[in-house]
Amino acid sequence: MLAPMPSSPRKVVIVAFPDVQMLDVVGPAEVFGTAERLQPGRYQVELVARARGPLRTSSGIPILPRAVLSEVRGPIDTLIVAGGVGVYEAAHDRELVAWVKRRARTCRRVASVCSGAFLLAEAGLLDGRRATTHWAAAENLAERYPRVTVDA
Repeated sequence: MLAPMPSSPRKVVIVAFPDVQMLDVVGPAEVFGTAERLQPGRYQVELVARARGPLRTSSGIPILPRAVLSEVRGPIDTLIVAGGVGVYEAAHDRELVAWVKRRARTCRRVASVCSGAFLLAEAGLLDGRRATTHWAAAENLAERYPRVTVDA
């Protein structure tokens, strides 16, 4: 049985940054895009980044975010932070971390893909919670963020 249709599409915002892993962006976008095709009017997916223009991915293939952080208007239903080798630098971006922390407060759901957990942890959103990431980064996540219970 399908859930009742919301009165307006639920906004899904995927946050990307330089050297993001393309799969971590495209995977969730495809999931929600497919749900939208099956039930038109259910989801609106937006890819956002801190800077305007093409964004370099870890594979070297650029992606083009729809908007910059300051252009995201209205409520966000689902906030997804992508992962990738660029997450370590992104976790030092005070503006990006502050935006994620501020916007997460009013979202129905907040999630990350793989190493995107580092950005959520930097924002304090995983403090006192159980979290996971790629097995090769789990020890690093636990060491850097001792308030997070890391499940490797």
